[in-house]
Amino acid sequence: MTMETSTWMSRLDSSTKLNGIVMPGSHDAGMSQLSHCDGGAKLNCGIIKTQALNILQQLEAGSRYFDIRVDYDHWELVTYHRSGDAGCNGQSLAAVLDQSLQFIRSHRSETFILKFSHIRTNRKNEREIKDRIDEFLADVKYRDYLFTSPKRDVNLANIALDDCRGKMILVFDYPEHTGARAGRFRYHDGFGYCGPNITVCDSYSNTTSLEKMKRDQLAKLEAYGGLDKDCFFLLSWTLTPDTDTFFKSSIEKLAEVANAALEEVLAEHISQPGQPKPNIIYIDYLNVKTALSIIQCNF
Repeated sequence: MTMETSTWMSRLDSSTKLNGIVMPGSHDAGMSQLSHCDGGAKLNCGIIKTQALNILQQLEAGSRYFDIRVDYDHWELVTYHRSGDAGCNGQSLAAVLDQSLQFIRSHRSETFILKFSHIRTNRKNEREIKDRIDEFLADVKYRDYLFTSPKRDVNLANIALDDCRGKMILVFDYPEHTGARAGRFRYHDGFGYCGPNITVCDSYSNTTSLEKMKRDQLAKLEAYGGLDKDCFFLLSWTLTPDTDTFFKSSIEKLAEVANAALEEVLAEHISQPGQPKPNIIYIDYLNVKTALSIIQCNF
């Protein structure tokens, strides 16, 4: 199938609900560039960098769900990937939102979810970071491009694509400064219970073994996945670095293994009639080829 990944949602019927779509997702989406690295990250940045493409390029490649982890560091809001102090900053939040805005202004058939989560906690200034995010997102330039709802407890799973085309959907894994009318939707992790406004069944495998990850994620997909449900299911197709990775490998090399195996898994386990499909497939080092193999599950 020949398809333009930047506009693939234009091929979907406008009555399609968000829970009826299979989307590529970007894990640690802001980490295509690194700065202010500390600890062991200075010795092997490959265990920190998770993407080759910036947010705009990921959008153009077809990603529609973004893992945005936020810190306030060196006097700006940034994405980050750290364990304690060890790790690096990624793209600034200003770059993430401005690239998102640039994309949605020129691709009005599309929509995508920015998930704000993992606010840095080890410096005990979480509330300051959340307040700064709220102030930043209040900029009037974003207002017309945010999906909003008059219904406080709206379930985003049941929103029709026609209602959110040309809009960014912002979701937050914390309660402060959220509200559907302002376009700040509350995110929940969950298996079984679907709360307002968005609940995602998301549980990664925490292994460097492709076979262990494959078995774990496909079992969870079988148990909890399927389109048209009140909760989204996220297939976490990522391999997690360990101590051995620090000395001998990188997230990029792990992603090459995982992403290469995904197309076969999609063909054998997900695209077959009667098999449950995930709403989101999370990957590191998102690229056009892998994203297209995910997108094709919709057609």
